[in-house]
Amino acid sequence: RLHGIVTTHARDPDNPWAIGHGMLALGPDVELTNGVDAVDHLFAEYADLDTVAGQTVIRFPRARGDIRIEPHTDLVLKALTEVGIAPDRVVQVDGTEQPVSALWRGSVARAWVDGGETGFQSLNDSPWALQGIAAWAPAELAWTAEGGHPMTLDGFTSQTVGTLRGETAFLRDAIARGTTVQKQGQGIFDYTCGGAHLFQGAAYAVGRGYGTPADRDAIAEELGVYFWRASGELAQIDGLLQSNPEYAPVLLEQRLKFTGHLLESAHKVWALGITEPSEEDLVFIGVLRTQVAATVQAIDTLGVWDRLDDVKKTNEQVYLDYVGDAAHALRGLDLSTGEASIRR
Repeated sequence: RLHGIVTTHARDPDNPWAIGHGMLALGPDVELTNGVDAVDHLFAEYADLDTVAGQTVIRFPRARGDIRIEPHTDLVLKALTEVGIAPDRVVQVDGTEQPVSALWRGSVARAWVDGGETGFQSLNDSPWALQGIAAWAPAELAWTAEGGHPMTLDGFTSQTVGTLRGETAFLRDAIARGTTVQKQGQGIFDYTCGGAHLFQGAAYAVGRGYGTPADRDAIAEELGVYFWRASGELAQIDGLLQSNPEYAPVLLEQRLKFTGHLLESAHKVWALGITEPSEEDLVFIGVLRTQVAATVQAIDTLGVWDRLDDVKKTNEQVYLDYVGDAAHALRGLDLSTGEASIRR
């Protein structure tokens, strides 16, 4: 069911955000509904050229008119590197031939973080860039970002891990006290997809060897925190489904978002070798896979999958969430069953 949804809705030439998610779920060789290769189309239709320190670089804008391209900086770079696009692949941008690595160079030039200051819109906007940069970075990468900001990839990684730790501190306190937490937009809950991308970006860079040994230990602990969140968050969603059935389409989408991203995140951490699953973890994953499947079935029973085009007309954000989170859930299931892999 998820594969059918992604195939139908994430190959739309006019929806670059969805195309990026479609590649994550379907692989690098996606052909769009117009018959054009997804990677070639993204660069030819939506990328821009820029010049940094005399070098030509590629950048994707956040949007072009009403078309969302990169709501988060380097969302496309992260997708391209994760699915294995080669940095020397040649694409067309503004009528000229450019290597995809020019997108990576543009990202590096823009990326810097110093405490609360950042070259991104916010710290919530940086994890996609961190993963994309780490994927192709040489060892001990250091650079001077635009504006004269000195940066290292070790420093970028550690600051991102530090942000993650700061935003989950209240959860670790609750675990230590044996209490529960209600999700009310506080801390990590205020981040995109409940902090899933902050966690994944930090984990990927750590798994590639950047940051410090303490960062590696932190990611291993944070996966346990993420697991701990599951029972409370699903209970909260399910309670709202019982008391507010009229909001079922939105609530079930939130359920898909949480379960799919968690399944994806866990297998990324294990594939990267940061930690290995215990027997208890594997039992949990079996239950989590069942929860993903149950959520997909509940959405099917409600008839939402078959009327996503109608959802798009009334609430585009909910539509986009369904398409994107279907892709992440499919990616998580494929990683969990061995149908997909992580490039280390």
